[in-house]
Amino acid sequence: MNGVVVVGAGVAGVRAAESLRAAGCTTEITIIGDEAPFYRPVASKDVLLGSTATEFPMPLKRAKSDFTWRLGARVVSADIDKGLLRCSEAEGQGFELGFQGLVIASGLRPRRLPVPGSGALTHALRSLAEARTVAAWLTQGARVTIIGSGFVGCEVAAAARSHGCEVTVISPEPVPLADAVGETLGGLITRRHLEHGVRFVFERSVVELRGDEHQVDVMLDDGQVLESDLVLEAVGSVPNVEWLAGNGLETVNGVRADGQLRAIDTSAAVVVCGDVACHPHALYPGTVQRIEHWTAAGDAGSYAGRALHQLLQSGSIELPPFAALPSFWSDQYDAQLQSFGVPQLATEQTMVELNEDGSCIVEFRDDAQLLAVAGINRTAALAGYRKQLISR
Repeated sequence: MNGVVVVGAGVAGVRAAESLRAAGCTTEITIIGDEAPFYRPVASKDVLLGSTATEFPMPLKRAKSDFTWRLGARVVSADIDKGLLRCSEAEGQGFELGFQGLVIASGLRPRRLPVPGSGALTHALRSLAEARTVAAWLTQGARVTIIGSGFVGCEVAAAARSHGCEVTVISPEPVPLADAVGETLGGLITRRHLEHGVRFVFERSVVELRGDEHQVDVMLDDGQVLESDLVLEAVGSVPNVEWLAGNGLETVNGVRADGQLRAIDTSAAVVVCGDVACHPHALYPGTVQRIEHWTAAGDAGSYAGRALHQLLQSGSIELPPFAALPSFWSDQYDAQLQSFGVPQLATEQTMVELNEDGSCIVEFRDDAQLLAVAGINRTAALAGYRKQLISR
């Protein structure tokens, strides 16, 4: 009998494997991924700020011998009905893995711009290797251009300024981070960047990149040319779903799962978790979401492991629907931006606290109730909202 294969060695996949073991699964569990598991928030935080640590392994509850690790490999294709994965290692050698149960936790990869020079002349930030490469460029006076003003773009901008780089952020939106935390908080974070010397180019797009390893010229749609030593693309992510083609799964926005994280459109024992999972959320009825946050990925992985164990034991899942409260944080200069809930679902937002030092709290609501809360440097106060939000 084949065991369980976990596709993805990030926090969701590893937590799923741990949860399977803790639930009593005794069969072989194989984890396949392109790099060793590590605490991914360090990629845009500790490493870029100059940490000298050489490894950032994600702590495991159990020894690595509990699992069979196939790192440096990727799944090329799958036949879910037959319980078979076709894989490839870095050296180009192929192999197959059979499975009785499957955890889809294949995560994301950075989106790249569809313009000449993208990729060849630019960098992205997802893996530990990419973080170290970018960090090596962050030196006094280096000209850094960041395409995108989301969390990754803003965190890299703050790190680059801490090293004395000249930083320009190209923001397609008029207010950075507004899609994630609203214009009020986005505006406050933007003001901090401006006070620290970051230059913003708002509501412009890149049409071409030209240059070599010594200088890259970023050509904008209004004719501006930004001369740069380092260009970082931080324009979002793409779910890794291509390996699932031909299996009838819904993969328009990640992999569609039900409220218990079981993959829909298949009768096989398959669960989905982490950034690639698109599913209903019990705290927010009527919505189907794909949440790209570290804490959410870990929570979903732990749940998915328990759900798969029940599937393998009895053919059904008896767990309550997945209902872990989404949360995230972002460190930029001396500001820690934190949120609980899903601000994007709100129809109104209210600043309930704003202090002279810039610390603040914003509540996000619909017509009926509180949906989320976010703030800057108000950790203890924000934590007090957790019980209220979970009670939804």
